[in-house]
Amino acid sequence: MSITIKYQTTNQKLKQVNQIEDVPEEATIVWCDFNEPTTSENEVLESHFNFNKLEIDDTVNGTPRAKYKVYETYQYLVFHNIDYNYTVKALNLFIKDNMLITYHHKYFPILTDVEQLITDHFVSDLDVSDLVLHILDKIVDSYFEPITEIEEKIYTFEDQQVDESANKAVMDIIYKIRSQIIKIKRVIYPMRELVDDLKESPILLVDNKNHMYIQHIDDHLIKQENILKLTQEMTNEIRDNYSSYTSYKMNSVMQVLTLVSVIFLPLTLVTGIYGMNFTNMPELKWHYGYYIVLSLMLLISIACIIYFKRKKWF
Repeated sequence: MSITIKYQTTNQKLKQVNQIEDVPEEATIVWCDFNEPTTSENEVLESHFNFNKLEIDDTVNGTPRAKYKVYETYQYLVFHNIDYNYTVKALNLFIKDNMLITYHHKYFPILTDVEQLITDHFVSDLDVSDLVLHILDKIVDSYFEPITEIEEKIYTFEDQQVDESANKAVMDIIYKIRSQIIKIKRVIYPMRELVDDLKESPILLVDNKNHMYIQHIDDHLIKQENILKLTQEMTNEIRDNYSSYTSYKMNSVMQVLTLVSVIFLPLTLVTGIYGMNFTNMPELKWHYGYYIVLSLMLLISIACIIYFKRKKWF
């Protein structure tokens, strides 16, 4: 879609130019952004920079995992962001001297936010490492939105009372939330490993300010991991609670059915005996035999109900 070239000097804020040749020698930062690049713009990345061809191929044609690699003349990083539908969106960064190259297949509003930040809060000694950490910080902070949204949903379900009519709907939502948690963890855990690698890098972190900044970012990731662990535990508890409620309701139904079956079992025995139609059955010729049998069956039923009641089976 476009290649944007911007630079900053010690006394001038971020300024855009049309081509790399227009960047002055005194520029302290040069930022080339490949935003949804076309095939011809991809060729610029391959032809104008002496980067590893395998890394370029991953950048152009795939979604590489979050990582940090140091080469002889440049550094290569991949940050992952979470899209609105919990899909992974990769941001590729190449650092070479005072130049930062960002490459992404989808629009990255976070880069616009970082540009606005460093423009509004102009720092004369800002370097490429500071710029990269600003981008990383914004990406990590963006994780809070989906995580907080999931946390609020969990607390909402926790406040609800177990209800038979809402049981199935709640369980469906819980499983959907668990799926979202897994998708977020697939982004945050590799990013945490990436930050751990960056904390050990003497090339990217050139001063104490950078070390403090990366520690700040790491603290946010730790907090997010803890929230995810808590929400996952809560979904387990809610799922177990609703499963227990469902089992309880099922047991209650089975108990009633069992008691009904037990009551009707002797009645079925009586009707079965007198339904055999043998010739030598004196009771069949009793004038009041039918009423006597009905009364006997009623007494058996009442006796069973009284017995079960005393046993507190219902």
